[in-house]
Amino acid sequence: MAITENTMLIRRALAYVIELYHELAEENGAPTLGIQNQVVDFILADPELSRAVSDWAQGVEIDEATTDPPSHLPRDGACQRISDYLQSVMDQPVFTRPGQRPGDRR
Repeated sequence: MAITENTMLIRRALAYVIELYHELAEENGAPTLGIQNQVVDFILADPELSRAVSDWAQGVEIDEATTDPPSHLPRDGACQRISDYLQSVMDQPVFTRPGQRPGDRR
């Protein structure tokens, strides 16, 4: 787990995760807090992903609501890695039965 005191980077990563969720889920909302936290930690643990998210956030206003059409995230390697991770944690069941392995849908 990455620990950082850089609150701006944390806010940017959270905004990125929410924007990515909008694009993947095609709904106007945010992933659950547990999913948000996992993906933000994933970003913060990787300097390359942190840099990519920070670069993205410099070109958008993350602190203000807007009626402008949503801008799409850049489709680059960092976005693909974060997207893959987000999808993997979204697909995990919240509860499992005793003896059930993660990923089993029985």
